[in-house]
Parts: sequence; structure tokens; C-alpha cells
Amino acid sequence: MSTPQSKPPFPTRRRWTEAEDSLLGTKSDRALARKFGRTVKAIKARRQAKGVFLVKEWRPEDDKILGTRPDLQVAMLLGRSEACIAWRRHKLGIPCFHKFRRWTPEQLELLGQKPDEEVATLTGHPLSSVAIKRLELGRPKADPILTCWTPEQDRLLGTMPDDEVARRVGRTSMAVQKRRFRLRIGYKRPARLPWAEEELALLGTLPDAELARRLQCSVRRVIYKRKSLHIPHCPAGRTVRKEAGFE
Repeated sequence: MSTPQSKPPFPTRRRWTEAEDSLLGTKSDRALARKFGRTVKAIKARRQAKGVFLVKEWRPEDDKILGTRPDLQVAMLLGRSEACIAWRRHKLGIPCFHKFRRWTPEQLELLGQKPDEEVATLTGHPLSSVAIKRLELGRPKADPILTCWTPEQDRLLGTMPDDEVARRVGRTSMAVQKRRFRLRIGYKRPARLPWAEEELALLGTLPDAELARRLQCSVRRVIYKRKSLHIPHCPAGRTVRKEAGFE
């Protein structure tokens, strides 16, 4: 009768030495696992239990990027946090990217006169830089809706598209839209000019989309006018009869 075989003893856990703990975070978990003869999972668990963060070594090519663009963009390129980029930059004495950009007298006049968001858009400076510079000059923050609008600018609201008003007054389209809504001004579409005889003669001689492009109007307007005059549409690919003034 065979005797039952005894089970192998359960392997005891190897204790961590002070030398091993001192090396945690100095290299990758995989490299330390090979060095200590442990698993990567064990290295990671020990490091987290000790509150040690994995240190990613800085390469010379990484340091060359610091200060060449905003910290957030550098962080995305190097796969690090924005705080880590700022710490490394301060340690090496590298100024922030936006500090290289000088403020012109024209740009300084905008501070406090327009909202910080608009100043950042118009000047290209980061929003944080705009706020800091405005505070340095002791100027209060401008209200994006209630202030900074002149009567001449208000009279433009609703008379043309918001994008065109924004271009003329030097603001964003969103700021123009908010101002118009605040003053309860609707958008007044420009009156459509009546159809000229030359334009009516072209209906049905060209595809509607092509004729709309030539007349600089919507395709819907061309279709509506053609159907109201009971003119059949021109199929695509048909030979176009050229008319004077629209060649």
C-alpha cells in the first residue's frame, strides 16, 4: 500500500531589505524586478505601499523643449504632468514660454478695456498671462457684456451677421451674440434685391447649384424662383448656353 506523498512546503515570502527599498522609484519596475529577482507586480505593490512615485529620467533632448512652448503642450509631448514640467523648468532656470513675448503698447491698451478672453484671442497671449499683466497694471476686469460697447458699435448689432460685426469692432462672434441677446436685438436679414431680367433668363439653363454660385445666392432661392415661373430644371451635364455678363 503506497504512502501518500507529502505536499511541498508553501514558499515563504522573502522580506524586503533596506537596500531594495532605497532603490524603489530610481529605475523602472521591470528593471528592478530583474535586479531583485522579484516580479514586476511585487515591485509596483511595494513602491506604492511606500508612497514612492516612479521617477522618469530627464533626457538632454527633453530639457531642450522646456520653455519653447507652453508647459501644457510640453507635458503632452513628453508624457508628463504640467506641474512636473514647471518644476523642471524652474529648477533649470528656464523662463516660461509666454515671457518671451513682449507686450506692445497697443496690446496694453486692451487690458481692462476688453474681457481677458478677447484680449487673449486678439493678442495671442495665454489667458493666465493676460490676467497677470492686467493685475500688474491695477486695472479691473472688464464686463464682457455690459461695458466697453460704444453707441456706434451697438448700432451695428443686427444689421449684419455677427461674424461681420465681430470683425469690424474687434471682438469675438460669441461676445457680439451675447451683447445682441442682452439688448434684445434680433438679426435683421438684408433685404433681397429683386431678380434682374438677365438673372431670370438664366433660370433652367444651368443646374440650380451652379446658377446659385454664379448669382451668389442660396440654391433654395433659385429653386423657389424657377418653380414659381414653372421653368423645368436643367439636368447636370447639360451643355450650358452662355449669356452676356455671366460667362
